[in-house]
Amino acid sequence: MKTLVLAAVAAASLSAAPAIAQPGPTRIVISPAGLDLATAEGRAALDLRILHAARDACGTPSSADARGRAKAEECVTGLRAAAAEQRDVMIASAERRAQTTLASR
Repeated sequence: MKTLVLAAVAAASLSAAPAIAQPGPTRIVISPAGLDLATAEGRAALDLRILHAARDACGTPSSADARGRAKAEECVTGLRAAAAEQRDVMIASAERRAQTTLASR
């Protein structure tokens, strides 16, 4: 089964370091292992994995840092949007496999 891979410039946007010193994009790999993406439960679990990976990549600013929290949420939203196409392809593939399996019975 394929994995979902995102390239993110997540944590860099929250860093106070100069732009020149910031690292390049972070590669985020999300595995659908153990999930049945042909079911609503499997899709919900994948969405949760994507959300957790995005939050990890974007970081957690101090609760006193309103601007940092807004940037982190923007980062999470962007990463989830970037994952949407790959997620949809994985789900469509799982649904086709499930339909083929049912049709062959």
